[in-house]
Order: sequence, then structure tokens, then C-alpha cells
Amino acid sequence: MAKFSGIARIVLVFSFIFVVFALPHISYGASEGKKSGQKVKPLKIVVKGPKAKFEKGYTVFLSAEGKRPVATQGSNYIEADTIKYFQDKNFVISEGNVVFKNFEKNIEITSGYSELYGNTGDVIFSLAPRMYISNENMYVGGEKVFMNVNEDKVRIETNAFVTNENFRAYADRVEYISKSNLSKMFGNVKIFSTNLNVSSDIAFATVNSNFVSNYIAYGNVVSESKNIVAKSQSLVANFRNTNEIDNFTMITNVVVDGKDLYVEAFYLFAVISNSTSSTNQKLTFYTFNGTKDKRIFYKNKKEDTTLECDVLEVVMDENNEMVSSTAKGNVKVIR
Repeated sequence: MAKFSGIARIVLVFSFIFVVFALPHISYGASEGKKSGQKVKPLKIVVKGPKAKFEKGYTVFLSAEGKRPVATQGSNYIEADTIKYFQDKNFVISEGNVVFKNFEKNIEITSGYSELYGNTGDVIFSLAPRMYISNENMYVGGEKVFMNVNEDKVRIETNAFVTNENFRAYADRVEYISKSNLSKMFGNVKIFSTNLNVSSDIAFATVNSNFVSNYIAYGNVVSESKNIVAKSQSLVANFRNTNEIDNFTMITNVVVDGKDLYVEAFYLFAVISNSTSSTNQKLTFYTFNGTKDKRIFYKNKKEDTTLECDVLEVVMDENNEMVSSTAKGNVKVIR
């Protein structure tokens, strides 16, 4: 019963993590709605450039003599090869090597095309848009980027991705919350790190400086590395500052199928070590737990042995070949 209570606490921790990550952003829209209800007269966009051509209803600002036109509105700054300014509508279209900066939120987005709606604060980017998070190597992108300069959320749609030198994540849609450095990914989510690949329905990644600190995945989670595949309904991974996964936890309907073993369990915790001085290789330490109603099912493929137990400890080498396994707690040999 004490063991089951421990598992129950694990479930409670996962629930708490979800609330911490998700709840602020669920309530976010409601609070922003109240703010947007306060009518504030929008600032006029100001456009300047070395060359201008007047058309009916708008003015085209062009690059000339190595200088490019610039549009500003409060803390927003846009530079491009060409800017079309619709003064009566407080609206600009920017084309060619567009650079957008919001100095208040420390956001920089580049693209081939953008539209800034000055009266609402909406900005749309297309033609290879990229939003840089901390440096030129860490950015998010996709086919289209949407943002409102009055909010902290940036939305990336269609073939969205988050990447740096050692970490890549892809999804149908990504929402980046600049205030908390949180990337929320939805639909066909896939991450590729140095030592582990994970796919899921939904995921949250916290991006600090130029590395990912943690990653949470929900729904049809599949974790793959050499010679082994693990499945569950949720996963929490913590990263080193090298963007390698340091440890991860999987919970609910855990199934691990590898070259040397097959395991069904409720809970899995794994720690990926650095290279040891004696073997000069990385080891992964797995701990599986069952519940009162569903014990661990373990098949040792190397020794052709099948058993049930309460706790299973497994050590794998860097090729995910089994070094050792220890079954504990009311062990029952099936074969």
C-alpha cells in the first residue's frame, strides 16, 4: 500500500506540473480580454526612408544609396527593402529582408514579407519567418508567424519548428510565450536531441538562454534511441546545458521494447550518465514501478526469461544493450 501511495504522489506531481505550465496560459486570454477592453488610442506608425513614391491611397518607401526605409510605432521597429504605408488605415506592408524588433519584449523576427496593423497591434509574417529567442542559433519558424504587439504570445503555424545547434522540435503549431520563455507545441510534435528523439500530441519546452531546460510531452508519447523504443501517455525530460537529455520520467501505460528486453509498467524513471572513467561510455539507469493492480511485466530477451515484479532496475550501455537487470518485490517467474 505504501508503494501505491508513492505512485499516487507521482501522479499528483505530474498533475501539478501540468497546472503550473498550462493554467497560466489558459487564463491568459481572459485577463488579456479585460485589458483589451480598455480603449487606448493607438499610436500612429511613422515611416521614413531615403526615397518615396506616392500612389493613390498609400506611399511606397524604397531603398536607395545603401539605406533602407524604417517604420516605427512605440517600441516596434521595422526595416525592409520596401515599405508601403497606408497612412489613413495606420497600416504598413514590408517586403524584402524584413527585420522586425520589439524592444520592450526583446523580440526579433526576420521574414520576406510582413503586415503591421497599427490600430490593433497585429503583425503577420510570411516567406521564411524566423523569430530569434536568444542568439542567431536558437530560433522558431514556420510558414507563417502571427503576433500582437500588446501581448506576450507569438503563434507559428504550418511546419512550425524550434531549433538550436543540438535541439530541434517540429509541430503543426507552436505558441511562444516570451515572458516565460515557454514554447507550446501542438499536433505531430517531434523533438530531436543529441541522445533521444521524442514524439507526442502536445509538448511544452522551456527555453533558457541558448539551451532547453526541460520538456514535457502529453498524449501518445514515443521515445526512440538506438536499439530501444519507449511509449507512454506522458513524459518529462530535463536537459543539460549541452541540450542533451539528463533524465526523463514516463508515466501511464509505459511500454519499453528493446534489443534485450520488453517491459510493461506504470512508471519509468531514467538517468543518462556522462561517460564513466572506467568504461569511457555512457550508461542509462532505468527504474520501473508497477501499481497494486498492475504489476511490472518483464521479458529478458537475452536469457529468454519472463517474470512479474513490483520494481525493476535495468542498466543499459550507450548502444542500449543491457548490462544488468534486477527484479524486486514479490517476484513471480512466468517462464
